[in-house]
Amino acid sequence: PLHWDMRDMPEMVRLAEFSDEFVRIFQLFNKTMSNVKVNYIERVQNQVLWEKTLFRQGDLMRKTNGKANEQMLFHGTDSKHTEAICQQNFDWRICGTHGTTYGKGSYFARDAQYSHKFTGTSGFRAMFVCRVLVGDYTNGHSRYLRPPAKDEAKNIFYDSCVDNVDSPSIFVIFEKHQVYPEYLIHYESGSLDAVHYRTKASPSSGLSKDRLSLPQSWHQSKSNLP
Repeated sequence: PLHWDMRDMPEMVRLAEFSDEFVRIFQLFNKTMSNVKVNYIERVQNQVLWEKTLFRQGDLMRKTNGKANEQMLFHGTDSKHTEAICQQNFDWRICGTHGTTYGKGSYFARDAQYSHKFTGTSGFRAMFVCRVLVGDYTNGHSRYLRPPAKDEAKNIFYDSCVDNVDSPSIFVIFEKHQVYPEYLIHYESGSLDAVHYRTKASPSSGLSKDRLSLPQSWHQSKSNLP
């Protein structure tokens, strides 16, 4: 991606406060978590995981007529798991320890407030902001080991499961390369002093001003896929 610091590969890169990239991630988090103190935000730069997600995106776009349906979603976990996730991506056998109501996969939430419940009990917490390719989804069920079939005769399956197909707030992903753990937010729970950052920022982050979409380099690289 164009906005990565190629000197730090693979690496955790701390975002500059007040940069456009920092502010956009902070604001996404702050929508439902305005009562905590954000200490810093890191960008996860793992080229191997990024390329695997890119390849999976190409598969989904071919399958769904160009609609991989990317979402920026939250995932809360105990801090002891964050390093492994940054290196190897999500493992539902760990992520599913808090329940499998909508299927045996990795869970991601629209609202940071929901994911906060799974970040442990210490005052210092960590939460991922992930690019998730949800594709075509359907309502989940605890017995699902993968998304159910759309058409059994044609062996065509949904790409993910949700809590409510009409207004989803929880997404279950069964294929780990449909997720890229892009940011890690470090914050303090229980703080009375919420942090509010200025929105004036650098225009060079590589992120859309309207939404956090795939960097242009993802789309440019699709022609290089086998």
